Amino acid sequence: MILTRRKKVTATIAMCLGIFLVMLDTTIMNIALPAIQQGLKISTSQLSWTLNVYTIIFASFTIPLSRLGDIFGRNRLYLLGLLFFGLGSVVAGIATNFTLLIAGRLISSIGAAILLPLANTIGISTWKVDQRFKVVAVLGLTQGGAAAIGPTLGGLVTDSLNWHWIFLINIPIVILAMILSLTSLSMEKQTYKNIKIDWLGSITSMLALFFLTLGIIKGRVWQWADVKTITCFTVSIALLILFVLTEKHTASPMVNLKLFQVRPFVSSAIVGLLAQFFYIGVIVMMPTFFTRIQGKTELQAALILLPMSIAVFCFGGLGSLLINKLGPRMIVFSGLIFLTLSYYLLSNLNPDKIFNMSLATFVCGIGFGIISGPVNVLAASELEGGLLTASQSVITVFRQIGSVLGVAIFMSMLNSNLQNLKIRTPQHLAISYLNIYKFWIPFLIVSLLLSFSFVKKSQYLKNK
Repeated sequence: MILTRRKKVTATIAMCLGIFLVMLDTTIMNIALPAIQQGLKISTSQLSWTLNVYTIIFASFTIPLSRLGDIFGRNRLYLLGLLFFGLGSVVAGIATNFTLLIAGRLISSIGAAILLPLANTIGISTWKVDQRFKVVAVLGLTQGGAAAIGPTLGGLVTDSLNWHWIFLINIPIVILAMILSLTSLSMEKQTYKNIKIDWLGSITSMLALFFLTLGIIKGRVWQWADVKTITCFTVSIALLILFVLTEKHTASPMVNLKLFQVRPFVSSAIVGLLAQFFYIGVIVMMPTFFTRIQGKTELQAALILLPMSIAVFCFGGLGSLLINKLGPRMIVFSGLIFLTLSYYLLSNLNPDKIFNMSLATFVCGIGFGIISGPVNVLAASELEGGLLTASQSVITVFRQIGSVLGVAIFMSMLNSNLQNLKIRTPQHLAISYLNIYKFWIPFLIVSLLLSFSFVKKSQYLKNK
């Protein structure tokens, strides 16, 4: 079916709305965590699962669910993804208990795993090759912009209405995206393609992440030497080994292990995971710090974090533009330096001064933006054909793993610090939060060495 220019534009807007929903949902919830915890009267460990259930399912099923589009039709599956996302938003939005909220997040995550890859694929394939660079820019801008405005919008909605509306505001966007899709895309049954889906790999990777996360979250409660904790980590390792063996012998692996023979990809995957981990460590903890410890409203907390969101958005684009100017090694080194500096500032500046905290998080936004923008380009710098396509999906999965580990580890450390606190004055509570950032500074300094695994500017330009 040949689309008119008007229908192409309409279809692209529909794809942008799908991407907007998915990326907004990854950050809008963080600012409302204190309100959710108080409203549902749940523990810190339960609170972390409201984030991690979404991320684990998202990371595990993005690749296999996107392949369903090649079997049953991308346009039809995209609509189904919108339906799942909308249904999950309704369930989470009306949740009155922890179980219902988890159910809503799980349903939404299935929708997100369909929407993000298919929105990019449909959006790009709708246009001719010579026009696609504009579409790629628009889709990328939507992705970065949605993630960046999430915390501010979440604070505004939670403060003006209540936390339920951070999910319910998705509904009109879902409806609009469905209408635009139905009016611009063909819903005819597309030709069946002989593509196999690696369900075993997807399920083993999901369970490996689940048991790893469970062990991290509960380890401090159960004690690290407890049989339950050891069992979680043992099962996680066993499932990871099974996952690798599955990927080596399946015809259509979820993760093509040949990617890990390419140094630029491996380096990019590790750096992307770490950047996501340390960024999540800030956006998942600081909203609670501002609201519960310093008595700020959700909107005030969001405004303090606004410069960080702007920095992520601006420097994400700037980092991509500067790869040819500075080279991969300097780009990654600069990003990690800013992340290290932000953790130093968070653990040493006076937290009672709003400017100090806003500055520290702004620096974090610069560091994360510098890395997150170029990392996909760097991962694919020496790849072609199927490996090139696969690299983008796998990098996305690695970022989601960074998010899972970030939420689990930082929330677990916070829970442990608060439980061990004998004197619960505001000052001591603040120290419980900020000492966590001090703990990670040596690790960030060591991570600077990773930048030397990337090539210099001259070699990078030569390889291009």
